[in-house]
Amino acid sequence: MREHLAAYFESHRKLVEAGALQRILDTAQPLDLSRRLIEAAGPSSPIVTLEMVESALRREHGGAVSVPPPGLRPTGGPPPAAGPPGTGPTSATAHPPPSFTLLAEGFIEPASTRPPLEAYEGLFASRYRALARMLRGRPELTGAVPVAELKRAERETAIIGMVGEVRQTAEKHHLILTVEDESGSVEVLVPRDSPAARQTYLPDEVVGLTLQLGRERARLPRVVSVHRPEIPVSRALGRAPRPTRALFLSDLHIGSRSFLTDAWGELIGFLRGEGPREGIARSIGHVVVAGDLVDGIGIYPNQERDLAIGDVFEQYAELARRLAELPPHLNVVVLPGNHDAVCPAEPQPALPAELARGLPPNVRAVGNPATFALDGVIVEAYHGRSFDDLIPALPGLTYARPTEVMKRMLAMRHLAPIYGGRTPLAPLARDGLVVDPAPDILVTGHAHTYGIDQYRGILLLNASTWQAETEYQRMRNISPVPAHAAVVALNDLSVETLDFEDGAPANGAAS
Repeated sequence: MREHLAAYFESHRKLVEAGALQRILDTAQPLDLSRRLIEAAGPSSPIVTLEMVESALRREHGGAVSVPPPGLRPTGGPPPAAGPPGTGPTSATAHPPPSFTLLAEGFIEPASTRPPLEAYEGLFASRYRALARMLRGRPELTGAVPVAELKRAERETAIIGMVGEVRQTAEKHHLILTVEDESGSVEVLVPRDSPAARQTYLPDEVVGLTLQLGRERARLPRVVSVHRPEIPVSRALGRAPRPTRALFLSDLHIGSRSFLTDAWGELIGFLRGEGPREGIARSIGHVVVAGDLVDGIGIYPNQERDLAIGDVFEQYAELARRLAELPPHLNVVVLPGNHDAVCPAEPQPALPAELARGLPPNVRAVGNPATFALDGVIVEAYHGRSFDDLIPALPGLTYARPTEVMKRMLAMRHLAPIYGGRTPLAPLARDGLVVDPAPDILVTGHAHTYGIDQYRGILLLNASTWQAETEYQRMRNISPVPAHAAVVALNDLSVETLDFEDGAPANGAAS
């Protein structure tokens, strides 16, 4: 993780002292602390010192901070637990302890004293600052000026701003964008025959614009080119030092009548080493479940007709029982989704203690989204509710092609930019939906389909559901692709798909 974190500071044009880097690594969420240090340092301070780190920790904890002893640091994975007969070997020789580090969670505790309007202003200011920092490193945007200084700029210049209103002119069908930064707002013209007009602009995304200013300053600045924060082409890649694997699932919907009990049983048998794929099962060290752990209560109209378990606490008790069926040597990571009993606004906190305390000891409940390392591979896990806003807004995209939506997320470096749609956003002091750093794997769920793709060296996974089609899904024309398990080799990010829908995994596809 040391190399990853040093590269992260370098990507933000910061150098970090060796002692400061080690102190950061000793904290519970090193990436979250690094983000705050970079923002606090600002452009005027290129070096992050140990004193800066200690000062940030004192502010966070209100006094002296102790370093956790090595056995409690988050880099070692869960201790092996004794399992029932038939759960597979648990010795360190057969299963080296999986390495897990929680780097950051999107959710932070809200400042309860802030008025709602002020809180949302802080949220969007945080988003702008985080994404503008990425854009300022682009050669095309060198010398970008604040919006308020456009009137004094030369004929060609650049700005970095958040997209507000997007409208089309009545006669010639040019686009007019309202773009704002911390200094003010401006309207810019995107000529209909320009390459910039072939792009789709989403409300509340942050972009860099190169502009042509006319001699007559009364005319709107013309957009020459558009630049999104994007994934750098050249960056440090995380790979496991040994051939270990991770298995990715999503949308269990425990408590639903449509939960695929037989397919789940086949998955459990596979993970216990039963059947012809014992070698693959033996190499799996991690299982990630990307949200919608239970079906919940009152999530959609007439849901009670689809429920086998009508009490949400009993649903989580059943979830605990199902997860206890997994071999205990596995490191299991679960995050909530929009069906789970946590605050629906994103970022979402991890499951509360009263729901998580019954989970097996090898299960880690994290927030949505969460950034963590599995044997040195950086994973960004997000349930994916913003699909409900992004798919209608982006021409040609559907729930059947979820990885295309994920590519746009990465280009924007944001998981859910649109405010006021179907994805509620929490008014937190920091926007935890910014994608920073660029991960090695981005995993989502929510779409109830299955997808594998690549984008600029990042493995994209839309993990499969373990719920059969419901009447509500048929009404919304959603055709699920259930009971597919994505098995990722963490040393090279190759993927093997195991299909449990029709019983034992007879079908396997590598990609």
